[in-house]
Amino acid sequence: MAMGRTRAALLGGGALGMAWRGAALAQHLRRVDPRRLPQLIGRVGLTARLLRDVARGRYRRVPWKTIGALGGALAYFLMPLDAVPDLVPLTGFLDDAVVLGLAFGAAEADLRAYCEWRGVDPTPYFDAP
Repeated sequence: MAMGRTRAALLGGGALGMAWRGAALAQHLRRVDPRRLPQLIGRVGLTARLLRDVARGRYRRVPWKTIGALGGALAYFLMPLDAVPDLVPLTGFLDDAVVLGLAFGAAEADLRAYCEWRGVDPTPYFDAP
């Protein structure tokens, strides 16, 4: 009997955690503006250049947690089969956009510093269209 209650408590906590994460993703999706798609694509390119410069040893002023978050987000974006397969029209891309948006938001200061190091204007990547 005690084992059943423990399992129920764990499942309930898991369900609450999933509900909380789902609500956070839904809130983020409401802020997604289709007019910002070119900006998102630009950030993908900027991130790819950052990761390339880090891998080649040219740029070292970025924390490893940022590299991991951005690398993971790009891998998720490039994988055709993920939480919502990219074959599903529109919805398949939205989950990728959410993951990328969260990673870009967390790494914005590091991406801006990279822009400064490269001598690139960060305005097209970060300011509202």
